[in-house]
Amino acid sequence: MENKKKKIGCVIVYAEGHNNYGTSLQGYAMLKKILDLRYACEVILYKEKLSLFKKLRLIIHMFNIGYKSRLFKAFKTRINKKLFRKYVENTIIRTTAVNRFKEEKLKPLFRKYDDFEQLQKGTLEYAAVVLGSDQIWEPITVSLNPKYYSLLFVDDSIPKIAYAASFGVSKIPTVQIKQTCDYLNRFDFISVRETQGKEIVETFSQNKAKVVCDPTMLFTTEEWAKEIVHSTVKTTEPYIFCYLLGIDPEIRKIVNELKRKTGLKIIAIRHMSEYIKSDENFGDEAPYDVSPVDFVKYISEAKYVCTDSMHCLIFSILFHRQFMVFYRYNIKHKESSNSRINSLLRLLGLENRIYRNDILNEIQQSIPYNEVDNKVKLFREYSFKYLKESLEKSCSRS
Repeated sequence: MENKKKKIGCVIVYAEGHNNYGTSLQGYAMLKKILDLRYACEVILYKEKLSLFKKLRLIIHMFNIGYKSRLFKAFKTRINKKLFRKYVENTIIRTTAVNRFKEEKLKPLFRKYDDFEQLQKGTLEYAAVVLGSDQIWEPITVSLNPKYYSLLFVDDSIPKIAYAASFGVSKIPTVQIKQTCDYLNRFDFISVRETQGKEIVETFSQNKAKVVCDPTMLFTTEEWAKEIVHSTVKTTEPYIFCYLLGIDPEIRKIVNELKRKTGLKIIAIRHMSEYIKSDENFGDEAPYDVSPVDFVKYISEAKYVCTDSMHCLIFSILFHRQFMVFYRYNIKHKESSNSRINSLLRLLGLENRIYRNDILNEIQQSIPYNEVDNKVKLFREYSFKYLKESLEKSCSRS
């Protein structure tokens, strides 16, 4: 029976119109596992209203922390929305599909705050507040809502737990070091998604950090199989599923090479983060009416999967697909998020799944899934135990 006195507040990555599949799925998995532990659970929603002055200050700050490319990308996206009508129409179709999932799985747990003072007072109702997961501590994310994803709004008396948080970068910008130290030291329990995140926590705070699995890996393959029963996706022949968030046209050429060598069609999810010119004619099929469960279904039935996405990688592993991972960024890129992929592949002994130079030979290499499954199982059990014990300890203090 659910214990209403042990209500947990949760902060997840959420924004209206945000249609990223991995973000939606990990948010759902996080909440579902807390509910499985028989805690009442609410998603705390708050978005600071930025004045013109704060917006200008944010733009300057983005330059200072090395995010000039993000500003350029945002500007380019606005231009592309005016130039490419079909792109806008298709994006609306995708967002509508993702929103249907959120309406059913996430929104029933939402509690929205419009006033910061009320937000602060509201935290006194919780036995603990859990932050998680995804790139929730990425420098730009913290900049956009500095008191939210850092849990600086939560009263000092309320235990704070970070589950599988990710910085999304390998280094914290110099101008954000003090801010990072301040919010990290307020947490009672910190777990992160990659080893570089652990290094950042232990360098810039007095806390120790555990490396745990992404919330999507807290679900077993069987649990995800039950979720995708509701998918309307119907596939009748073998295919290559391609999910690329990066803009590199060379990667699309490599996937097309795999198509030529295997004779398989490509099902591609195009223009995921922005309009990408090389996506225009990429893929034999490019569906847009794809919900998060449809996304998992496509992965689960693919002959081959090609991706630069952490979550697409996770589902490829869970469903025993033959997959190939590409780096989204150059290894030296300031915004490189390769570390989270490297960390998981290293843990599971799958470093050879990163593309080198021979797509057909490399993607067809046998994957020892018996060994991988055992490692995933141990990682899942360790991570779930961390979540369970941190909640228990937090609630015993409240």
